[in-house]
This record gives sequence, C-alpha cells and structure tokens, in this order.
Amino acid sequence: MTQMYKVFLRDKVINFVETGSNSTSSDVIFNEPSFREIQTLLKEIDSDDKHIDFNFVSADPEKLFILFYTRMRIMAAAGGVVINENNEALFIFRRGRWDLPKGKIDNEETEEEAALREVTEETGLQKISLGQRLSSTYHVYTIGSEWILKETHWFIMKASIDEKLVPQAEEGITEIKWVAKSALLKMNALVYRSLRDVVKEVEIII
Repeated sequence: MTQMYKVFLRDKVINFVETGSNSTSSDVIFNEPSFREIQTLLKEIDSDDKHIDFNFVSADPEKLFILFYTRMRIMAAAGGVVINENNEALFIFRRGRWDLPKGKIDNEETEEEAALREVTEETGLQKISLGQRLSSTYHVYTIGSEWILKETHWFIMKASIDEKLVPQAEEGITEIKWVAKSALLKMNALVYRSLRDVVKEVEIII
C-alpha cells in the first residue's frame, strides 16, 4: 500500500496497517476490527492514558479505512501552510498550542476557497497565492455521544513576509509568527501530532 492511513484522536494516533507490518512494543494492536468494534475501540482509546499509538491491522488496510470513512459523519475543513520568500512557515498560537490556520468548509465553498478564506480570517493576510494540495489529515472527536471524523484538506500557500499579521482574537488566536525550518523541531512539543506530518511534507517540497 502506497498511502499510510492515520486518524488522530487528540494527540493519539490510530494507524491502519497491513498484516505483518512491523510494530513497536509501545503499539496497541487490534486485528481486523469491524466498524461496530471500532466504535467501541474509539471510546477505549480515548480513555487510555498509558498509550499514544494504536494499530488497526488488516490484510487490506485501505479497504478498512474506506469502511471506517464511509460509515462516519464527516466534518470537512481546509487550511494552509503559508510559506514566505525566506521559506519560513506561518504558525498561529491558539489555546496553548502552535497550530496552522484552518477551519470548516462553508456550504457552496470549494476546498480551495475555504482554505484561502480561513487563512485570511485567522492571520490577516490579504495577498495569498494558492499552491499545490498536500495530504489530508483526519481526526475524530465527539459531539454528544456521536463520533465525528474531521477531514482537513491542506494546501501550500505563498505570502510576503512584509504583510501585516493580525491574529483573529475571537478564534482564540493570540500570536502569529514565521518559523524557520531550523526552529520547527524545537516547537514539536507544542504542535499537534497531525500537523507535524503536514509540516514534514512541506519541508520535502520547499
């Protein structure tokens, strides 16, 4: 399988992996779970305070992920990794974590339109050029008793370091800054695990 499917639950990760794949001693493994079993397992994973890595193992992990995806209620979002002329990436500080600008896709919006709008709203940037699409990220959370799968579509974007940055206070954003590649590793502890994969993908491209 060429694509690794991952679903994040807060800072825990659920990997959909092929039977026979190498696992570390810290991985918690579930073999060929049905969708009903997955619903129960999500509750167990959410309450597990000892582990952060979980593997759903299957002879066909892509098929298992598609089953999971098609049975979940999807919340679609979009965002951007904004790069300036110095190859620095733009991060926002929100609720104690360094984050990337993103948000829910409104009705009638395309993924690209939503990503550009969210970046403008959350950072104040006005002159943004849209670049290539990146891998989507997935994470689950609950509304009441229902599990929701949030699918975030990511894009590379370009903007000038000279543009004024204005954090969107009503969204809990208190700081915005450009971050060099060399400083990204130091920020990891305060960056969501799902976003680390997005940033790594950008680092390879730029």
